[in-house]
Amino acid sequence: MAANASSTVTLSRQQKPSILRVLLISLLVVLSGYYVWVLYKAITPNVSLAYKAYYIKNQTLYWQPKQPNLALTLPITLKTTNKVPNLSRAGWSFDTSNNMRQLSQQGGLYFTLPNVPATNVKITFTLTKAEQQLKPLTFTFNHHQGTLRPQAQGNTLVAQLPKQQFLAASQQLQSFILTTPTPLQVTAISLTPTNVDTLPLPHSAGSFNQKIGNVE
Repeated sequence: MAANASSTVTLSRQQKPSILRVLLISLLVVLSGYYVWVLYKAITPNVSLAYKAYYIKNQTLYWQPKQPNLALTLPITLKTTNKVPNLSRAGWSFDTSNNMRQLSQQGGLYFTLPNVPATNVKITFTLTKAEQQLKPLTFTFNHHQGTLRPQAQGNTLVAQLPKQQFLAASQQLQSFILTTPTPLQVTAISLTPTNVDTLPLPHSAGSFNQKIGNVE
């Protein structure tokens, strides 16, 4: 009887560490799963495109809750003196003066469209009266590289955005970034579908990686 009692006590003592080990492993698994879930939510927050672009990625100049997807409907003309939520944070001056907003170095637009355009889209930058002769300026539209060219009237820069370069998903931000060696005094930006290919379209089909401040 004494031997049986001793065996029972020994077995009970052996079982306790095993149960404790199982509990600790289970706790670690639960905690690991919880922190993985928290990390996933931090990486992919369930917020609007406008919120993500303004607060998380620091891409846009203004926060506008009434335009959660930064959606535009073509044709459209954006007055730069307004607090347009599509303007990039990089490049544009926060304040306006003399009915214009200044664009320096690199900056442009972020926007979405409900559908991919069936034609190329003409983009026009209207400037205040040019004090000197304008020169062609390079831009990137998503992964396409092109050139904005001055028009005869002297205060507009125009290019065509190829229809095949627009991102297909309506929840993907279209990115237009212009590079200018001298500041531009911009009054308006227009996007207009066009059926006539009257402007040159220099192409670069390869991928293009660009960093502008906090924009990647």
